[in-house]
Formats: sequence, C-alpha cells, structure tokens
Amino acid sequence: MSLVIATGSNLDDPILQLATAKKYLCQQWKLIAESRIYQSAAVDYFDQPDFFNQVLEFQLPTHQSPEEAMRIMLEIENQMGRVRVVDKGPRVIDIDLLFFGLTTYKSVTVEVPHPRLWTRSFVIKPLSELPFYTQLKTQFTFTENFAVDATPLN
Repeated sequence: MSLVIATGSNLDDPILQLATAKKYLCQQWKLIAESRIYQSAAVDYFDQPDFFNQVLEFQLPTHQSPEEAMRIMLEIENQMGRVRVVDKGPRVIDIDLLFFGLTTYKSVTVEVPHPRLWTRSFVIKPLSELPFYTQLKTQFTFTENFAVDATPLN
C-alpha cells in the first residue's frame, strides 16, 4: 500500500519549491515513485500565476495515522514559508494528502481520499503515472474530463 501526496506551487520559483518539498517529504517517508511535473491555470481563485504540480508515491507508514501524516505535511509547508492569506490563492507550497493506502477516513483535520482530487486534472493526470494508480482504479472511479486541463512539462 502507498501514501500518495500532491505538491503544488505558483510562487518563488515553483519548480524549485516542488523539489524542496520532495526533499523534505523523502526525509519522512520512502519514495516509491514520482510523476512528471504538470502546469495548469489556477482553479477556484483565478487572479494568480499558473500552478506547477507533482504527485509523489511513498511507502505507507505502518506506525502513522492519516492525522500524523497531515501534521508532518503542514510542518513542512510552514518550514517552507507557506502563508495562508487568500483561500485557494497564490502559495509558495501546497502539500495535500491524497491517499493513505485504500483507507477512507474523515476527521476534523484530514479527509482521505482528498475530497477535491476527483475534479482536478493537475492531480489525476500525474496520479495516473504512479504504480499505485492501477490499484486505486479498482476501488475508485476517476474522470478524464476536466474544466481546467494540466499539461506535463517537457
């Protein structure tokens, strides 16, 4: 089973921010696979630069809960200078917990699968590049039609 995390940035050299986030995440969990980086226009709040996104697959930790994984991810965001000024607005880094194995879980602090991933091309397209996606498709239904499309770099 896998822990699947999405990273995104549209400020302060976004490609560098994604690499830095990946470095910090790899200090916490064992990386299994990574998608290409995708670029897309912003959704929900439009007056901002394009986003760059990547999805990472890690070995599912047996000693952690989804809440503990979320706490670690929020600490990394804070360490990288994430400031929450405008909801869905520009950000130096965004780290989202997409899947915690095949677990469906909801609490005050975390929900897995991530509730908005289903309509986001910048999540689904890179997710589809990961080995765990084959297993996810047996449990969940994914769309291929999106209001805003994401394209891979290079």
